[in-house]
Amino acid sequence: MAEVFDLEITTNVTEFPMEKKYAATISLNDLKKKLELVVGTTAESMRIQLYDGDDQLKGELTDGTKSLKELGVRDGYRIHAVDVTGGNEDFKDESMVDKYEMSDDAYNKRTDSVRAWKKKIQEEQGGVPAPVEKSDKLNEEAAKGIKVGDRCEVTVGGQMARRGEIAFVGTTKFQDGVWVGVKYDEPVGKNDGSVAGVRYFDCEAKYGGFVRPVDVKVGDFPELSIDEI
Repeated sequence: MAEVFDLEITTNVTEFPMEKKYAATISLNDLKKKLELVVGTTAESMRIQLYDGDDQLKGELTDGTKSLKELGVRDGYRIHAVDVTGGNEDFKDESMVDKYEMSDDAYNKRTDSVRAWKKKIQEEQGGVPAPVEKSDKLNEEAAKGIKVGDRCEVTVGGQMARRGEIAFVGTTKFQDGVWVGVKYDEPVGKNDGSVAGVRYFDCEAKYGGFVRPVDVKVGDFPELSIDEI
């Protein structure tokens, strides 16, 4: 019978640990692929740290071609996956809201941003500065096509797409503007439908998340099968 490791998985995305079983022969590259939905980033943007049974740091795992056993992983150890893109840094309420950070240069290149929208308005007005608008302008428009119960796919910045069901659309107490609450199909969220003690919808811990409407696409997005994850 193939050797299997019972491991604890933690990430910098959520404070909730997970128990997972992996074959001792699985390569580090394949493990990262399996953790993409959990961490919310691609395997290439992921660092893996190894902790022993006493929760002492053993080091960082870097050779993607080697198996977990070859890299020194043992039953009962902890794998800590880190998103190095910064896309999952704390927003305001202890990692409860999905957010993506990008440089000014990258933001300036986007054609669907609020900045691009303002620039377009300014050009149409013959160079007259556009009136100051909240970043919610585009989100308010996007929110009109989203309703509770819709199936959806969420893509925040360069992170992996996540699927789920719309559970909330509206304003919140944790941040200005319109927000969409999503009940994810997998434990890739950051809350249980509540933020800072205020409940907006109900779901299991780690299955809920809040994103801006522009990051949500509604439509025929069935729950992915195990083989597709």
